[in-house]
Amino acid sequence: MPADLIQTLIFHLPRYAEEEGDFYSVPREALISALCRRHQLEPAIAENTINLIETLLDTLTVLNTAYLQKGEWSFVSFPAQLLATSLLTAMSDNESRFFADNFWNTQGIADAKKNQQRDVLNVVENRRYEHHSNHNTKPIRYIYVAWGLIKLDGNILFYQREDTQKRFDKKAGDYGLIGGRLNQYDVPNNMAMPAFSNTIVTGDGRN
Repeated sequence: MPADLIQTLIFHLPRYAEEEGDFYSVPREALISALCRRHQLEPAIAENTINLIETLLDTLTVLNTAYLQKGEWSFVSFPAQLLATSLLTAMSDNESRFFADNFWNTQGIADAKKNQQRDVLNVVENRRYEHHSNHNTKPIRYIYVAWGLIKLDGNILFYQREDTQKRFDKKAGDYGLIGGRLNQYDVPNNMAMPAFSNTIVTGDGRN
């Protein structure tokens, strides 16, 4: 999505006052018209742009749903307006990032870096799960794990966890059963990688 379209949209966003709570709404059609006039767009293209941004902001719950049902944008609060503006500003600025360029790298990184990644994912996914309106959202991935119970001379074989965050989590414990997760090297040679990836994401492998 071109940055200049988002910059135009930011200028036409509704406003919410910080002090007294005064606010006003903007009709969706007015936003579409603003994009058409400023950038000589076809109405359908401008509408798709607005619909996409609206879906993003609605997912963040910064827009007033009662006004959305009337075809208008209105922020629910001043902080909500700031969040939306920050996000759209980052999207419209090629130099803006919410994370460092190497934040999501996974090869050869320290445990502290892994924990930072995990913390961000936990916040996002837990909120998506907790605030789903029907409380039946699906997971974004499935993990297939095999465990083995090995008993020798009356003793059970355990291993000490390598994951330091779980090792020091009293609920997880410091030791676990011998086992492991399925990875790409366990896939039969006759199974294409796209099919394998789809199985992992959708959970179809449970059948």
